[in-house]
Amino acid sequence: MAVSKKKKKLILDETLKKFQDSNGIVITNYQGLTVAALNKLRRELEKVGATYKVIKNTLSKKILDELKINSNLKSMFSGVTGIVFCTDYIKAIKVLTDFEKKNKVFKIKGGFIEKKVCLLNEIIEISKLSSKEELIAKLVVLLNSPLQKFVNIMSSQQKGLVTVLKSIADKKK
Repeated sequence: MAVSKKKKKLILDETLKKFQDSNGIVITNYQGLTVAALNKLRRELEKVGATYKVIKNTLSKKILDELKINSNLKSMFSGVTGIVFCTDYIKAIKVLTDFEKKNKVFKIKGGFIEKKVCLLNEIIEISKLSSKEELIAKLVVLLNSPLQKFVNIMSSQQKGLVTVLKSIADKKK
């Protein structure tokens, strides 16, 4: 059944908004993947705030034209293509690379991260990065360490002073 022009326009607008709202878009080939495995991937991606959509390649290329993205990204839209829309692309890419290791038929083609085209090797490098929360936690530990040492030194000085004063008081009794 053919899709009406109104419905096509609506789908185009919705998908265009997803492209614009996402910090990262990862393009995959899911050919040969079972429906159960694809649904499992969708659930895993939803846990990290990402969505997996199957969009026609022609529609995706139209969106790239609308966004004025003329690069080798269009060449990734061939064959059976699924797109991951995400705001925290590091977490989403980690989920995808783990899934790819477990499912040999699933392949990551590349992506569009922070308004830059990323090839497969760049996506793999991104998957090795720590997440934002992990980096913040490491920074807090690094910032807290000198302060904690300072507090320990100051408290040990006070304890020493109290000990000396107590021994002087004991001698006078």
